[in-house]
Amino acid sequence: REKEEKLNELMMNVPNMIFDDVPLGDEEDSVVVKTVGDTKTGAKDHLDYCVKRDWVDFDRGAKVAGTKFYYLKGDLALLENAITQYALNFLIKKGFRFMTVPHMVSSRVLTGTGFAPRTSDQNDGYFVEGEDLALIATAEIPLTGYHADEILDEKDLPLFYVGYSPCYRKEAGTYGKHTRGLFRVHQFNKLEMYAFTTPEMSKEIHEKILALEEEIWQNLGISYHVINIAAGDLGAPAAKKYDIEYWSKVDGKYRELTSCSNCTDFQARNLNIRVRRKDGKIETLHTLNGTAVSLARALVAIIENHQDENGKLVIPEVLRPYMGGRETI
Repeated sequence: REKEEKLNELMMNVPNMIFDDVPLGDEEDSVVVKTVGDTKTGAKDHLDYCVKRDWVDFDRGAKVAGTKFYYLKGDLALLENAITQYALNFLIKKGFRFMTVPHMVSSRVLTGTGFAPRTSDQNDGYFVEGEDLALIATAEIPLTGYHADEILDEKDLPLFYVGYSPCYRKEAGTYGKHTRGLFRVHQFNKLEMYAFTTPEMSKEIHEKILALEEEIWQNLGISYHVINIAAGDLGAPAAKKYDIEYWSKVDGKYRELTSCSNCTDFQARNLNIRVRRKDGKIETLHTLNGTAVSLARALVAIIENHQDENGKLVIPEVLRPYMGGRETI
């Protein structure tokens, strides 16, 4: 037992085995597998657009908490709520169970999910001084820990959860990356899809999660492409990962919007999450995760893609029931 625990501890520091269809190399070697929508340009920058309408306040956010904190106001705050309600209802109809989650987790759950510990120079999180607690960077972390040290019955799998939470990130090491306005901030809200599956189902479930992400963005009228992420840019937990990047009419380039990962048995092994097969055999199960909507970036994508000729923001049709029936703001 002691040797097994030591082995598991060592294995936490070893990245997951990648699938054969993952491109080798670094970020620039990732492969575009699908492109949807047009690539028109000509829109006002989201930050200038929002400041002019008094929809966002970074100055007072900085006064209260420091740089890259902000207030959403009026119609922009309502639009964020509308996106949340739309995506949540969409996923509930697809069979996901809605969960709110703890905003802090223990170091065991943090590192077991595949995030860097407090002592690592790679960590990007906020930690509670004097306690074994960290603020979450994504609902993926507490959702992974939900079934820690449990044995699930095969007949109950797959399990689909969608978690809503604020996400807290220092965003260290972002030099050279796009950071303007709401695109990269220290706190934002997010809906996260999560699945617990048997090993033989996980590849199929991964494609399903990607398809759901695509459907959300198609319904919101956003042009995008899908990328198969190269091995060197995967991070430790994922055996395969897709990113969806939206087309920015401001910059004339694609920018990251969502991701979805098949973590196979990496997280489940670390946190002792297993499945009891129909024949009674017990083995480690597989976990997967995917961004439904990262709200700050969703706002950026909608603002950059839905300005009309009069400077009004056209509300995507699926959001109008949550915006009092209004068509523009």
